[in-house]
Amino acid sequence: MLSPQAVVIDLAATLIVGSVGVLGAWLMRRRTTLSARNLYPPAGVGLALLAGALGAHRWDVALVCLPLAAPWVAAAVVGGRWRSGDLGAGEDLRNHELARRWVWQPATQLRDGERVYLRSEGELVHERRWPKSVDYVSMTGLAAHGPRLPIGAGQHVVMFGATGAGKTTTARRLIAARTLTHHAALLVLDQKGDPEDVQHMRDLAAQAGVPFVLFDSQDPTTDRWQPLWGSPDGVGARAVEPIKQSEPYYYDVLRRHLDVVCKVLHAAQMWPPSVPLLVDACQPGNYEQVVKISEGLADDHAALSRRAEAHGTYVNSARGTQDLSGGAFRLEVALALAGRALVTPRETPEGESVAVRLVEALKQRAVVMWRTHADTMPDEAAALTVLALADLHDAAEQAGVQWTLLLDEFGAVIEMAAQRGVAILQRGRSHGGQVIVITQSAADIDALTQRPGLLASLTDNFAGVVAHRQTSPESRDWLAKLMGTRSLWQSTAQTGAHGHTHTGRGSARRVREFRISSDTFGALARGEAVIYTPIAGQPARAHILPVSLPHGRATRIDPDGPRTPCEIPVYPEHQLPAGSPSDGVPPTKRTGPARSL
Repeated sequence: MLSPQAVVIDLAATLIVGSVGVLGAWLMRRRTTLSARNLYPPAGVGLALLAGALGAHRWDVALVCLPLAAPWVAAAVVGGRWRSGDLGAGEDLRNHELARRWVWQPATQLRDGERVYLRSEGELVHERRWPKSVDYVSMTGLAAHGPRLPIGAGQHVVMFGATGAGKTTTARRLIAARTLTHHAALLVLDQKGDPEDVQHMRDLAAQAGVPFVLFDSQDPTTDRWQPLWGSPDGVGARAVEPIKQSEPYYYDVLRRHLDVVCKVLHAAQMWPPSVPLLVDACQPGNYEQVVKISEGLADDHAALSRRAEAHGTYVNSARGTQDLSGGAFRLEVALALAGRALVTPRETPEGESVAVRLVEALKQRAVVMWRTHADTMPDEAAALTVLALADLHDAAEQAGVQWTLLLDEFGAVIEMAAQRGVAILQRGRSHGGQVIVITQSAADIDALTQRPGLLASLTDNFAGVVAHRQTSPESRDWLAKLMGTRSLWQSTAQTGAHGHTHTGRGSARRVREFRISSDTFGALARGEAVIYTPIAGQPARAHILPVSLPHGRATRIDPDGPRTPCEIPVYPEHQLPAGSPSDGVPPTKRTGPARSL
């Protein structure tokens, strides 16, 4: 006979090990990919042994089998119930349960450091470790933990935020890391023209030990920019890029006209032309001089001379004169960029006409900044932005170096620059570039361009999204959807007595909720943002740590000094020659052998 004390001890032990079994089943479900079906065989064996002992009236054996079988049976019972619930949940939880394995089956191969587990309320979590192949900058200073943004070629980032929300602080931290860590050239299109931003870029250039180039159409002492370089076809296409979106008719007319003009100037060794020279040459009233230049070319350019003469029939017609006059006026407005000093070459003490070309500036890893003054000159700012993006698009391929483009206040110029913006994002992936786009509202892009779907098209190119405070409901809702959703169990409880008591009955169903609620984006404080990177998976809310750079003296271009490594020689004349040359070369000052740039 068994003593009552032994029975009590055995039952207590059974309860304890049964609880351990339930805990094991819980851990197996939450933290592993093993199926609850693995518990059924040992639980069946335990029950069979216990039943056999009871059938044989071997109470001593039954007392031994009871605690041995208890953890497996308890685990199998609760594990089976959880498994049934997961299968009935549908969607990701059902698929996760169906993918669970037997203990003898190999585990699914995941990426390095990736984990899949269940959290409270049945949330399925895909946790990814940051890829070793992607460099990053910690946005909070906690390198091992806090939110990060990727840096590197093709790792484009978009930032949203209302005025004063802290977008500039975030962008400065990101570009400083990219410039100083990867020694990448930096190009900044600043639509506001804030002097504080200029000083920060000077300090960054000084810290990196690279030249600082500043293009400011409102400053007579601006550095000089040469956006016209390369083949005649390339120059003609780039020159009319600023009017392509706003003046499609004049774009077609001028594109054909400039093709002839540029090829004549190139053949006559008046290359590369300055912007004032090209503007002067494309005037329909000056086309007779272009024809005279073509007539003086060598015999191997006879076909070009005939084409130039034939094109004169259209230029001299009433329709041609009218169309080209309107187109030339728009081209002058677009290329002069509200101030000719910016695109007029400077003279060196040696008598050279020189200007900055982006290819050379990129090779020098320079910090190049355009101040566009979009608040006071929106049309000119948009034209300058388009021309700068077109120039960078071509220069990046030739330079062959790492570069970063900061496109600030993109909403101010999105209507004209949208197509070119998408093109530069795509060029960056294959030519060492990282693009950082800043705009106030997520709703700006579609609303200002009247092109539904453009925002989604742009977003597909971004490896990181930073959302500062948003006040527009449409923007908040769009960002919430972008950050993704998660599936949870939602429980309901039946009540009685007009809601004062619970009946003990209820139900549970699977629902989806946003990872970051829409209201969160409206409650962000200054300097606070939600950071989302698809490679990390989960969005995170963080206070951005400002970057602090010591004041330094960056290398600048001396307006009265010799040519710098960022500059190239430019054809010195700003107007076509008045007479017809006799030897095929215009009677103008030459600064050395002609170069096809």
